[in-house]
Amino acid sequence: MKLTVLGSSAAYPRPGGACSGYLVEQGSTRLLVDCGTGVLSNLQQVTALKEITHIVISHFHGDHILDIIPYRYALFHQRQEAPRPRLYLPPGGGEALLNSVSVFDTPRTFFYDFFEMEEYDPGSALKADDLSIEFAAAKHYISAYAMAISGGGKRLVYSSDSGPCGELAALAKGADLFLCEATRCENDEEWGHMTAVEAATLAREAGVKRLVLTHFWPDCDYSRLLEQAGAAFGRAFEMAQEFSSYTIE
Repeated sequence: MKLTVLGSSAAYPRPGGACSGYLVEQGSTRLLVDCGTGVLSNLQQVTALKEITHIVISHFHGDHILDIIPYRYALFHQRQEAPRPRLYLPPGGGEALLNSVSVFDTPRTFFYDFFEMEEYDPGSALKADDLSIEFAAAKHYISAYAMAISGGGKRLVYSSDSGPCGELAALAKGADLFLCEATRCENDEEWGHMTAVEAATLAREAGVKRLVLTHFWPDCDYSRLLEQAGAAFGRAFEMAQEFSSYTIE
């Protein structure tokens, strides 16, 4: 299994960067996980859109979903060569996605004509050809879902946006790679995100084999928290950067 980071910024992209988006490859399956601002541009530097077979969205904050709109326009203009990818949305996502473009006076088939759309059941595993996806409720400001993506005997867990919670800890247990948000750059009272220290502590307690931190504010100084996170995790971890790739063996 291979993971490529397409965007690692929180809420708005850093200069030259993008918000949440990750490409997971296994066999002939190309799964795009989240599609925030700037992700579509970076995705096309890694692979052709016609190669993307599946897309899954963790929740409906803009930094995880907004580039689905230009993605639709790209599929419209490339419709002779780019087949419709399967787009898996959280419960209520179909209507929410249509509402996001309602001011454009678009037909209700605006997305359905170019994506094989369906809403996933967070309580059931999802099969995406060579990959399978399990979900767990994250601790966020709106409904959001962490994911365990399995293929080739390996397991990648993605936190989505979440504060520390038992559901995420259980999902991450024993993961070969844990891609975990570390948004907060201060030890404040905010509960819908984690600091790097909280993420590292959760990862250590879950016994994950490899930790990659992501979802950073572009204008925050994380140096002190990252140093503390190293001590909390007990060994080296990595920070997600656009176009970084990780082979999960």
